[in-house]
Amino acid sequence: MQNPPGTVGHGWLIKVSSRMARPDPTACPTHLRTAARPLLVADPPVPYRPSPVEDFGPGPLFAALDLWEHEGWSLQRVLDELRQNRGPVRGRGAPSHPALSAWTVEVFERYVAARDAEQRAAREAGLPPTEPVRLSWTARTERREVLDARGAGQYEHTTWGRQYASADGSVRDLWIPSLRRAKPDRAAAEKAAIAYVMAQGEPTPRRRRGTEPPETASSGSRLPDHVRVFDFGCADGGVTPLLDWSQDVMRERFAADAAPTFREVATGVGTRPGASCVECKALSRCSSLRRTPGLWGAAAAAPRRSRRSVSAWDLRLHGECPAQYHLVRQLHLDDLTQENDGARRGRAVDALLNERHGASPARGCRDLPTPDESSMPPGFDLDASLTGIAVRMMEEHRSLCPLNGIGQSEKVLVQHRVTAYVPELDVVVLAVPDLLYSYRGRWIWRETKTSSRPLWEGRSLLRSYPQLALGVLLFSAGALDVDPRRSWVEFELLREERGASLLERIDPSRPENVAEAREVIAELAQPLLSDTSYEPRTGRHCHSCQARTWCRPGTAYVADHPRTPSASVPAPETDQRNCGV
Repeated sequence: MQNPPGTVGHGWLIKVSSRMARPDPTACPTHLRTAARPLLVADPPVPYRPSPVEDFGPGPLFAALDLWEHEGWSLQRVLDELRQNRGPVRGRGAPSHPALSAWTVEVFERYVAARDAEQRAAREAGLPPTEPVRLSWTARTERREVLDARGAGQYEHTTWGRQYASADGSVRDLWIPSLRRAKPDRAAAEKAAIAYVMAQGEPTPRRRRGTEPPETASSGSRLPDHVRVFDFGCADGGVTPLLDWSQDVMRERFAADAAPTFREVATGVGTRPGASCVECKALSRCSSLRRTPGLWGAAAAAPRRSRRSVSAWDLRLHGECPAQYHLVRQLHLDDLTQENDGARRGRAVDALLNERHGASPARGCRDLPTPDESSMPPGFDLDASLTGIAVRMMEEHRSLCPLNGIGQSEKVLVQHRVTAYVPELDVVVLAVPDLLYSYRGRWIWRETKTSSRPLWEGRSLLRSYPQLALGVLLFSAGALDVDPRRSWVEFELLREERGASLLERIDPSRPENVAEAREVIAELAQPLLSDTSYEPRTGRHCHSCQARTWCRPGTAYVADHPRTPSASVPAPETDQRNCGV
């Protein structure tokens, strides 16, 4: 196969990880195809710029486990190292945020306890114990001079997690950390891909990125009879057995589930701008990604960092507290704190609106049955009171629904991802409006929010809701490939009181609106892009922060400022929880 435009190098080596077998409808086919070919590089080359802080949540945990499992450190010595650490663990990686270090201490102790408990249970069941394996397993085919139909002469398969094997090599275990609770299951293709590496892989030394593998694919070491996979929940220490397969079962499942997925990864064509753009080698020549230089009129961030994405939710979180942004959005830490009532209610209303607006053919909510308690989607843990409020908000929406009377030829896009690229900042901008729809040649961007309170009249809509400002800028810059003079941004606020909801319209072609939107986004984006330490900024948001457990200033603030019923924390922006990476 020919190299995609924007890349140079060789494509004869195809290297895929088990994560690539995980279903992702938003992934870009061209990104996956180039990511699976490690000897392809971007043209022009993109220099690697390390992060000033650790940006991989389990990184310090794995470094600590290496000291315990491979270097012979005692449990207490590792804990002392983690608690006293003010930089990378034993010099590995970038310095950790203090809250990440505190999180690592807790998770390390949970992991050790869970691993010990599983090994005791295995012994009681008469199963052989398993010991840590230092080198990662890689399943590699022999190199062929004649390339196949995919242009490949060699394949490598890898996976990720903590690896263990019995003394005689008959059993191999893999423990995969999940940052929240242990996953009850994983996609069939992903499980088959993991099992293939465990069953056919051999311990392989790490090699520098972009270098070729050794000529010999196999060392002739014994392969296991059985492979087992466990999912470990970092937040609560729970463990879920995901599979226990023989070689025959693995071959059957790999052929049926994983092989078709990997064929699609290796041969995919076409582009799908989105989160994939952040790591895509072919970005420089991608014609589908809209370039929006000077989107908010900003200068390049200093110090310059590797490419990353920014969403309105990122901007809002960082504006509240840089530490919360880093810990929750970048590292994905979560102490399993239950969302507040407003957030759960808002997400339930959002889910029901998406369900109704996504129906085909499109129909306005005025023409659909009146919502009631039975209409609310499951899984949001709403009591009778919250359900009643959500139903009344849905009733308010019926008269404001943008699809009322919509023509058959109009287009309706629910939770459609809008992507733009700011080249001077090397930043991918991601936005997910609640609804994009056409109306007589115009395109409208609708954001819907729920609230128990009226709008604060002392602050403009663009400052109160940065996603509206981002929508104005993306329209104005042509990111949606439509004339901003024939478009607008709508804001719908739903309240439970009859007649208290409202609908506001913002014209993205008016210079004063564009100027204000640029000012709003610049004030939020520049501090985020320049941040290198993510210091905590305490406030009411600490009450609902998913990482407050490990943040000393946030914990102290909550202790000194207990929440009262009359001072509830604002609900998160439900549409932005899925923005970014």
